[in-house]
Amino acid sequence: MTDGSEFFKGRNLRVGFYDLLFGRASNLIGELEFYRGFTAGAGSVLEAACGSGRLFPALGAPGRLLVGFDASLELLSQAQAHYHGNAGLGRPLLCAQRMEDFGFGRRFERIVVGYYGFSYVLDPEGRRNFMQRIADHLTPDGQAVLHLPDADLLRRPVPQSEIDAQRGSLMLTKEASGFSGRLAYQTTENRVVENGTVHITALTFSLLDESGAVLREEEAAMHYAILDRQDIETLAASVGLRLVASRSGFTEENESELIVTLAHA
Repeated sequence: MTDGSEFFKGRNLRVGFYDLLFGRASNLIGELEFYRGFTAGAGSVLEAACGSGRLFPALGAPGRLLVGFDASLELLSQAQAHYHGNAGLGRPLLCAQRMEDFGFGRRFERIVVGYYGFSYVLDPEGRRNFMQRIADHLTPDGQAVLHLPDADLLRRPVPQSEIDAQRGSLMLTKEASGFSGRLAYQTTENRVVENGTVHITALTFSLLDESGAVLREEEAAMHYAILDRQDIETLAASVGLRLVASRSGFTEENESELIVTLAHA
């Protein structure tokens, strides 16, 4: 089976500009406020699939233990560059590990699996292993949050007109990115495979200079495991966890997400 984490590896446009491309989506409005509330008062926080550390400003605090891990060395290097030694965030500790078999020598009061991280574990056994690791690393009174895309939205057929409209571009400045020009992106295909259990979004990325000449083009695909609330409840119960809260977005206006909170049963 395809490794869902491969999309986030390598020196390429999608990884180098990941936060610009994907971290400003409308479905993330209210995200940081939610995580600040979720981690308020916690002495220790673990973020699985932390990527570039985009959530660290909401997860960290002076004197708090903040640990993050990811399978992408490239995204971890971005997190290291941005947040290493930041005392205001508790001096985040970073390491390279995979979600299916991560391990630390302690438990955490809060565990965060943000922005679809769990959905990139495509193998059912891998997901159960990951859920077991969450249970093993959660303090007796601790809680974990998983943020996934809504399963019904992933399953639905997407009209070609809607696919064609999923495009855009970002102006890059030399001060912010070391390059002046434009980064263009476009969805080319949405489909469901593996007997309805995996959604694929295929994309193209292009880097253009100030004259509009194409300097680099790339193609890649994001793979999401299609999981609904019942799937998460069943999986959690199998490792001694229970679902204590569920919501469809970070704001009341958003209904495109599945955000669940888990605790020990």
